[in-house]
Amino acid sequence: MGRSNVGAGLSSRDEVGGWRFLGKHSIGRVAIVHLGSPMVFPVNYALDGRTVVFHTGSGTKLGMAVAGCETAFEVDDAYDVLETGASVMVHGTMQRVTATDEKARVEKLGLRTWAPGKRDHVVRVSPAWISGRRIPVHSNDEGLSADAG
Repeated sequence: MGRSNVGAGLSSRDEVGGWRFLGKHSIGRVAIVHLGSPMVFPVNYALDGRTVVFHTGSGTKLGMAVAGCETAFEVDDAYDVLETGASVMVHGTMQRVTATDEKARVEKLGLRTWAPGKRDHVVRVSPAWISGRRIPVHSNDEGLSADAG
């Protein structure tokens, strides 16, 4: 699935499983570095083949997409009662989608945005690699330490 740095007690997710995980969700986080500071934005998203697409308004995310900046896109799932969860990260670049046929294909995906306001630009995250990991179900007395990975 790409580079892996899975710590003790964690299991990695293969690439096929990572894309399957991403396909079951619709809210993720786009991480960028802007003006020297890390920024993370929640977005509604959809998969377009093996890429991630989302709508945005004019602003930071669009500007970074136009510049073709590197990004990490993350989706996670957590189950407090079972102390388990999973996450997948897509590491790649953002691009603004401008081609009419690509925009039409994205519109057919039924992508919705929860945030109010005009969000008529489409951004694509093209992966260089993806990574994923999972905290398996475990007994309470073998809880994973916060610094395990």
